Amino acid sequence: MGVRSAYHLAMIPKAFSLQTDANQAAQEIHQQLGATDTAVTVFFCSADYDLASLCQALAQLFNDSPIIGCTTAGEISPAGYVKNSITAFSLPQSHFQIEARLIKNMQELTTDSAYELVRNMLATLEPKALAPVMQNSFALSLLDGMSIREELVIGALSQALGDIQVVGGSAGDNLHFQNTQVYFEHQFHTNAAVLIVVNTLCPFQVFSDHHLAKDQDKLVVTEADPQHRVVQEFNAEPAAIEYCRVTGLNRQQLNPRVFALHPLAVQFADQTYVRSIQQVNDDLSLTFFCAIDQGIVLTKMYSTGLVSHTYNFLRAIVAEIGQPELIIGCDCIHRRIEMEEYGLLSEISRLYIQRKVIGFSTYGEQLNRMHINHTFTGIAIGMP
Repeated sequence: MGVRSAYHLAMIPKAFSLQTDANQAAQEIHQQLGATDTAVTVFFCSADYDLASLCQALAQLFNDSPIIGCTTAGEISPAGYVKNSITAFSLPQSHFQIEARLIKNMQELTTDSAYELVRNMLATLEPKALAPVMQNSFALSLLDGMSIREELVIGALSQALGDIQVVGGSAGDNLHFQNTQVYFEHQFHTNAAVLIVVNTLCPFQVFSDHHLAKDQDKLVVTEADPQHRVVQEFNAEPAAIEYCRVTGLNRQQLNPRVFALHPLAVQFADQTYVRSIQQVNDDLSLTFFCAIDQGIVLTKMYSTGLVSHTYNFLRAIVAEIGQPELIIGCDCIHRRIEMEEYGLLSEISRLYIQRKVIGFSTYGEQLNRMHINHTFTGIAIGMP
C-alpha cells in the first residue's frame, strides 16, 4: 500500500484508489479504511467507472456497514486533487452517530413530506445520540446534479431541519452532463437525493466561501425559462451574444472552461452568489447550473487570487476549531477548471492535504436553503 497505508491511523479513516477497475478500486478503499465500528462510510467516485460493477463490489465489501456516495466531476483525496478515482472516509461510532435517508424522486418532495422525513430521522437518532441533537448535529446532502430540483429540495429540507445546518453538493459526471447519480443502500440512483444527519461531540464548522469580487459590467435577464434554468436574453439581446460582449469573447470560444473563467453573480443584501453557466445552446441561449429568473441582475466577477484566498480561509477555520481531523469539501467544478487553467492544482492540493480535505468537484453546492455555484463549501470537523 505504500504511503496510503497510514490514512486509516487517524481518528477518521480516509482512503482513495486510482485503480480504473471498479472491483479493484472498491477493494483498495475497503482495505485502507479498515474500520470495524463505522457509523457510516462516505465515498465520491468518477462517473466513468463501471457503476454496476462498483455497486456490486461495494455491496459485498460493505455489506454490514452503512455507505453512501455520489458520482463526481473530479475527486479530492488524501493525496489532493485526482481524477478517475474513488475517495472515501469513515466516521467511527465512538465519535459519531448518524441517520440517513434516500429521497427517491426529487420532484415529489414537498414541504410536508420533508418535515415528515426529518421528523422520523431525528426521532430515530435521538436515543443513540452522543450529545443533544439540535445543538450538536449537522446534515450532509448529496443531490442528483442534473435534476434541476436542487433549490426546491434543499429549501424544503433546510426548513424542516430548523437549527441543524445542512451542507452538500450536486453529483457530477466529468462534464458530460448526462448521468449523475447518488448511492444509497447498495444501489446507484438518479433523480434522487441522500440526506444524512450526523451527531457528534467533535467541534465542527459549516462554511461556504468564494474568491471572487464584483466588476463593473452588468447583465439584466430580460427573457428566461426558470423551470429549465435557461436565459434567452440579457439586456434584450441574445444571451450568448451579450455575454460575449461584456467578457470580450466570441461565440466560438464559449465552452465550460471559458464559463469557469468568466463567472457572473447576483447580489442579495451584502452577499454575492455566483450563477455559473453550464452550456451555450444552439439558439444562443445559456443554460445555468443554478436558479435563474427574469429581472435578475448579474454582475461580471473577477478572481482576487484563488490560492491566497483559500490559504487564508483555511487558516481561519483552524483558528476556530483547531487542526481539522476532516474537512468534507464540496468544491465547484468551475473552481477546479480555473485551477487547471492557471496551473494552481498542485498548490491547492497541498493546502487540502494539510487540512485533510476529502470531497469532490460538484455541479453545485448547497448551504442551508441555498443552492450555489463557484464555491468551496463544506464541514470542518475537529478533534473531540
